[in-house]
Amino acid sequence: MELLTHPFSLGLGAGILLAAAVWINGILKRRGLAKEVKSLREHLHTQMGITARGNESTKKDLEDLRKQCENLRVTNATLKQKPGRAELATLALYDKALHIMQAKAPGFAPAWENILKDAEAEIQKIETGLLPMIRNVFRPSLSKAARNAQPLNSQSDFAETDQSENVSVESNRPASS
Repeated sequence: MELLTHPFSLGLGAGILLAAAVWINGILKRRGLAKEVKSLREHLHTQMGITARGNESTKKDLEDLRKQCENLRVTNATLKQKPGRAELATLALYDKALHIMQAKAPGFAPAWENILKDAEAEIQKIETGLLPMIRNVFRPSLSKAARNAQPLNSQSDFAETDQSENVSVESNRPASS
């Protein structure tokens, strides 16, 4: 028992106890750190999964937006080819002139210039008053031939169509005494 009370034995025992305490403390800390690393890895995998799904969603949205942009580009190009205000005004002018010409002198093409000037003057009157608003709401009708859109096969068809238009124009005129 003298060996246990010897100062060297007491120092050795104290050193072994201290080393064991440090070793057990290290094992406990290592387990805690291992759990924390495992938790951080799971969190990192979760974040990477979320980011991957977000990237896929963003890529899909980007592709949809590219398709939509292409569709809008095509639509814009198509709309640029549609007639503008000036073309529609010219069409209305020609339509009015044709109707006046059919009423005044059907079949006489030389009267076209005079009739066109009359129609231009009438359109100018329409554009300078209350009538522009009405004209925007109720566009002038296109010619009857365009509405019916039946191709003429022979000269007799043309004569029948010309006579029926003359009758309809004359029936719209007020009876003069």
